[in-house]
Formats: sequence, structure tokens, C-alpha cells
Amino acid sequence: MEAYQYDCASPDFEELARVISDLFPEQTQFIQRAAEDGTPTLAVHWVAMRFGAAARRITVTVVMTPAVLARYRAMPARHRGRSFAVLRAYVEATIGSLEEQYANGEAVPREVTIELDEQFA
Repeated sequence: MEAYQYDCASPDFEELARVISDLFPEQTQFIQRAAEDGTPTLAVHWVAMRFGAAARRITVTVVMTPAVLARYRAMPARHRGRSFAVLRAYVEATIGSLEEQYANGEAVPREVTIELDEQFA
């Protein structure tokens, strides 16, 4: 059995999930979903053990505008490294922010959204 679960309809979303999977614990689920406007998003469902005595289920949803997604998809595979680096940086910053909130005694949200912008693609 694979340590991570990928439920992505398109190969490019699974590729994005695999780029960030090592930032999350095993058993994390990566699910491609449609936003309200129909644009695909990547939902990351993970169990965070580092935010208190009890495990917390947290969902991080990665969204991008249709224009950004179209530019990413039009990009040759060999040019996607920068997009992968931007995605990893955003996810790492988000996880760091959650850790900081917990360290400051603040409530850690169960749902977080990362909006990828022009820097991504």
C-alpha cells in the first residue's frame, strides 16, 4: 500500500500532489475537486499530530484561477520546476503559519486555503 492516497482525475494535479506529499505525514489524502466555479482544486486532507495532545484533521485546499491553471497546463513539462518550487514554498509557509498559531496559543483552523497566483504560472 502506498503511504499517500492520490485521488486526482488529471495527471497534472496528481503531479502537483506528489511535489508536496513529502511535506505531510503518511496517510495524507490528495483529492482533486471542482470549486464552485468549476475550476479544479487540490484538497489535502491530513492528520496533524503536532497541534496538541489529540490528532486534528486539517484540510488545505490549493486553488488557482482558471487563467493561472491554463498557463500552467500550457507550460512544457521541463519548465514546471519553478511552479513546483512556488507551490512547495506556499505549502511550507502555510504549515509554518499553523505551527506559529499553535505555539502562540491560538486556535488552529481545520480548513485553510492557499491561492496560487501569477508567481505560480
